[in-house]
Amino acid sequence: MKSIIVKKAQKMQLINYLESLFPALTRGSIYKALRNKDIRVNDVKTNKNIMLKEGDKLDIYITDEILYNLPNKIETIYEDDNILVVYKPQGILSNNTDNKTNEPTFDDLVKKKYPTVKICHRLDRNTAGLIIFAKNDKAYKEILNGFKEKYIKKEYIAYVCGSKFIKKHEILEKYILKDEKEGYSKIFDTNIKGSQKIITEYEVIYTDTKLDYSILKITIHTGKTHQIRAQLKAINHSIIGDSKYGVNEINKKFKIYKQLLFAVNYSFNFKENSYLYYLNNKNIHLNENYFSNKLGSDISEKN
Repeated sequence: MKSIIVKKAQKMQLINYLESLFPALTRGSIYKALRNKDIRVNDVKTNKNIMLKEGDKLDIYITDEILYNLPNKIETIYEDDNILVVYKPQGILSNNTDNKTNEPTFDDLVKKKYPTVKICHRLDRNTAGLIIFAKNDKAYKEILNGFKEKYIKKEYIAYVCGSKFIKKHEILEKYILKDEKEGYSKIFDTNIKGSQKIITEYEVIYTDTKLDYSILKITIHTGKTHQIRAQLKAINHSIIGDSKYGVNEINKKFKIYKQLLFAVNYSFNFKENSYLYYLNNKNIHLNENYFSNKLGSDISEKN
């Protein structure tokens, strides 16, 4: 059970407030909880979507598994003596770097099965895909250095709005500036104060002119926060389902409300004297079943 005091000064309906507190909580689960009277407002059970006000006390009798839409199991994609690569679904924080609600993170879940591993990087809450964990300190340092020195190549799949591209393949070199207060990044053509250079490469691998969307394979040559999402917005091909950088009308059109962005492949180019040099012979990829056919089109149907 979780007890929460409503802090927002403005009035808000109960369902909307719960969705703002728990982004992974489905509306269906909320309705079920209301039917079962698993939510109390000021110590009174309720089965209605009542209006809340500042100072109201909520008692929520919903398990963490439902509140945070936690997976039933950890899906291991690759494992050896040094690294572990697992699949993170949408809706879960990678780790507790920006966790202000003490909610369970993907790092927490993985460590229940693998207590000694260390997470080596992160994906946005609503980005699904592969995350690398290190099984020992030596591997951890090598992976971090590999990302820094670009010995690790990261590839993504993104479903984006729009089917008209001037170029089917392009390497974009721009500058990104993050507003820390708003948690929002903007793209600039020139190096303005406080910005960082980003390099984003995309290839159009599928287009649907009737529904007006495309599927892109994306390689990031730099790794900045929200790089892909902000960059695609800047070229007017926002990711479908992206609530922050996307187009609300398009998200409603497809009824998708979590960004269709997937970390699907890691390849390696470590130096010969590296502890992880053996990984250069491996291509760790996510099976297409995890990300294909999201809008009724087969990812393998390339133009």
